[in-house]
Amino acid sequence: MKSDKSTSAGRVTLADIVRESGMSRSTVGRALAGNGYVNPEKKQHIIATAERLGYRASTLARALRTQQSMTLGVLVADITNPLFPAIVKGIDEGVSAAGYTLFLCNTDENPQRQQTLIRSLLDRQVDGLIMVSQSLSEASRQLISEGPPCVFVNRMPADLQGDYIGPDNVQAMNLLLDHLYGLGHRCIACVTGPAQSSTARERKEAWLSGMARLGCPVPPSYLIEGDYHARSGRRIAEQLLQCEPRPTAVLAANDFVALEIIKVLNEQGITVPGELSVCGFDDVFGAHYMALASLQEKGLTTVDQPKRELGQAAARAMLNRLHAPQSAASRTILSVILQARDTSGEVPSSDALKSHTDV
Repeated sequence: MKSDKSTSAGRVTLADIVRESGMSRSTVGRALAGNGYVNPEKKQHIIATAERLGYRASTLARALRTQQSMTLGVLVADITNPLFPAIVKGIDEGVSAAGYTLFLCNTDENPQRQQTLIRSLLDRQVDGLIMVSQSLSEASRQLISEGPPCVFVNRMPADLQGDYIGPDNVQAMNLLLDHLYGLGHRCIACVTGPAQSSTARERKEAWLSGMARLGCPVPPSYLIEGDYHARSGRRIAEQLLQCEPRPTAVLAANDFVALEIIKVLNEQGITVPGELSVCGFDDVFGAHYMALASLQEKGLTTVDQPKRELGQAAARAMLNRLHAPQSAASRTILSVILQARDTSGEVPSSDALKSHTDV
C-alpha cells in the first residue's frame, strides 16, 4: 500500500486519488461522482482509497458540473422565537433525506439585513430559498424575482409567484371567537401583527367577519395594530384599558404579546381571566412551559400551529418545485388546534349584561 504522507499536509485532491489508486483520472472521476460505468472492484478500490486519504469532493466543483449546489437558504424572522426552530426542524427533516443542506439565516425583521442575507445566499448558489415569516422589501423582491425557486411559510408577499405553506388563520380566529362567545363574551378586542404581514391581514379580516357572524359590536378602538414582539404588550394593555366600553376579552397577535399584556394587567390589579380574558396565538410554549411568574402558574389559551408539519410541507413543496420548476404554484393550508386553558373564562355577569342586552 502506498503511503498517504504526501497528501497529509494539505487538502486531498482528485489527482491524489488517481496517483494512490493507480487508476485513470476519468475512471476515478466517474467512480466518485457516481456517473457512468466503472468495474465494481475498481470502484470499490477507488472509494476505499478516497476514504483512506480523507478525500472530500469540492462542493463548488460539483455545483459547476451539475448546476446544483445541494444547498437551500432558510430565512426566519426571529430565531429567538420558539415558533421558528420547530418549523426549521421540519424543513431539515424533509430536505436532508434528499441530500440537501440548509443555510439558516435570521433577518430580525430588518429589511436591510434581509437584503444582505438574500444576496449572500444567492452568491453561494443555493438551489432554493424558503422564506419563513418574511415581509419582503422591494429590494429583496427584485433580488429573488429572477433567482432560484422560493417557498413562503406563514407570510405570502402580494403579487409574487411562489409556493405557500401556512396555518388556517380563518379557522384559528373562528375557534378563538367561538370559544370566547361560548363563555359569554361579546366585547372582544383584537391585536393584529404589523400591517405589511399577510398573516396579520388574514387574521384581522377573519376577526371582523367572525364578529359580524356572532353579532358582536366592533368599536374602532377594539382593533389595535401591534407587532409580534413582547415589548408592544405594555402599550397595547394600556390602550385596552382606555377602550369604551372596556373589552372583556382580547385576542393577542401571538403568545409573547399575550404574556406581556397579562403581566401589565396583573401590575394594574386586573385579574385574568376574572376581569379580562386573554388569548394568544402559536402555542410556542406548550403546557409544560406555562408555570411562568407572569401567568401566576396559569396556562395560556391559544391556538396551536402545526409548526413541525408546516416545515415538512415546505420541504415537500421545495423538492417538488426543484423537480418540476414549471409547475403551477401551490398553496397548502394546515389546520390548527384550540388550546383552551386558564387565561380565558366566563365573562362577569355585570359586564355581560352591560355589553349585550340579550345575554
